[in-house]
Amino acid sequence: MNLPNEDVVRFYKIWLALLRYTNAQRNICPGLHHKPQDEPIPSEDAMKIREVLWKDTSARDEFISKTPSQLPTEDLAIVNSWQHRIAGDFYIFRYLKKYTIFLQDNNPPRAYGVLGLVTPLEELFGPYLPIMVNTVLIPYKDNLIYDGLFSYYNITFGGGIRRRLNETYRDIQEREGIITSLIPKKQQGLQNIDEIESRNKKMLKLFLQDLYASGLSEKKVEEHISNIEGFANSYLMLQKPASLLVEIGSNDVKGYLTSENLDAKKRKAIVTSLKRFTRFLYQSGRMHSDTAFAIQELLKSYL
Repeated sequence: MNLPNEDVVRFYKIWLALLRYTNAQRNICPGLHHKPQDEPIPSEDAMKIREVLWKDTSARDEFISKTPSQLPTEDLAIVNSWQHRIAGDFYIFRYLKKYTIFLQDNNPPRAYGVLGLVTPLEELFGPYLPIMVNTVLIPYKDNLIYDGLFSYYNITFGGGIRRRLNETYRDIQEREGIITSLIPKKQQGLQNIDEIESRNKKMLKLFLQDLYASGLSEKKVEEHISNIEGFANSYLMLQKPASLLVEIGSNDVKGYLTSENLDAKKRKAIVTSLKRFTRFLYQSGRMHSDTAFAIQELLKSYL
């Protein structure tokens, strides 16, 4: 999906005014000074100016305060929001109906839902993904776009990297979700209790499928699901901040087992369910081996 046409026109009006102002103040590409203001900026020049612009925040601040192009206040607010930009290398990973997924393989990894501008991103980059680019992601009102400029890496990715990226994308969806806005919000991300609860329910559904696939009876499956759901609702959801099932550690398990007034039979059943859930997370690549080992060792002491 692209940004609506009227917003694309508005974006480029703001963006080109900012580039021309930066160039005039920093004298980056002197040949542009005498060209008409409405004439497009050559890509080579735009890349040079943009590099200075994003490194030197004072240029953007001056542009906002001096309003050289007499832009409306609303447009200057958009320029101000670009302080929340994200620059770097991204994998263009997947085309969806709403946006294109840009993966940033940092620690922690992030996935961004980015809109195209004049040309749909699928037409721009073609059907064969992933590819790696360097660009700058910026907010535009409630959407996430790029600054119109890309650097390409001529790299071919093998099956190993593709599998790792697929696992990374899955983990991002389960833990954080796709980022579609860079503007901070009071209840953004996993501080939202309803969102955490929703993600925990999805994880329980995946665990349910794994239990059935292992050949357990329906009674045993229901018991395990009930025990892990109780762990999530009566302990993880009450932490500050509330926690995700997919991110549990040995401290969470110990805190839960020591906080519950359980008889020996009930505790044994819960420990068994936690052992199965930990194994599911580890075997599906959702939990690091060190974390899984620490939890399993802890659970042995409660048997």
